[in-house]
Amino acid sequence: MELDAFYRAIAPYYDRDYAGMLGGADIAFYRRLAEAAGGPVLEMGCGTGRVLLPIARAGVAAHGMDSSEAMLQQFRASLEAEPPEVRARVALTAGDIRSRDLGARFPLVMAAGNVLHSFLQRADQRAWLANARRHLASAGALCFDVFQFDYPRLAVPPAWAVDAERVEPESGLRVRRFSRCDHEPEFQRFRVDMRWVSEDETGRVVEEKCASVMQRWFTRGELECLLELEGLRVVDYWGNFAGEPFGKGATHQIVRAVAE
Repeated sequence: MELDAFYRAIAPYYDRDYAGMLGGADIAFYRRLAEAAGGPVLEMGCGTGRVLLPIARAGVAAHGMDSSEAMLQQFRASLEAEPPEVRARVALTAGDIRSRDLGARFPLVMAAGNVLHSFLQRADQRAWLANARRHLASAGALCFDVFQFDYPRLAVPPAWAVDAERVEPESGLRVRRFSRCDHEPEFQRFRVDMRWVSEDETGRVVEEKCASVMQRWFTRGELECLLELEGLRVVDYWGNFAGEPFGKGATHQIVRAVAE
């Protein structure tokens, strides 16, 4: 319930909050994988379509699945502005990515944008991986990313910081997103608090919204063990969206795995 409430809160802000982050490197990365796979591709946890919609624009048939109706509503609204040929390439399903079976198999199953961090319990992590494997076509691949945890942050007390800022073109309001993290290193998890503050040209606050959610971070060793338990073999382990191998200085853990 907390996760659904979190996504209801962030859905209106999500695309613009993340538009400038990573410089679109993750979108380009997954688009290349999708084009190489040839489609159709399945994105589990597709959200607003931030990654999947550019794949459809590139000519690849795409199926998105997500449990958040609020995020899917944003995706559908974006689709309405697309040409008919792009809309025709996209199918959307509301459902739990841990259990919903589409009855179809895909050459590429993907989960972009740290989807796995939302699964705090081992049973949920394994359930999602098992369901992802269930949707793989013969010789198909699962690809997903998680961030590489910045361990020095454990020593930093929780404090609000601005991590996104923009002026909304429609209203002219200045929107700033503040966030803070309260870490629980014993459980490899942290609570993320977010606050969006909208101000007019005089600096007067006209709207303020908040959201909070617990997330979990992962080490390479445990991800490899989880994949092995679900019959998935790692074929690539990248450290960033430029496709460099995972190692010292890696910002992400990006995994490509196939069914054994």
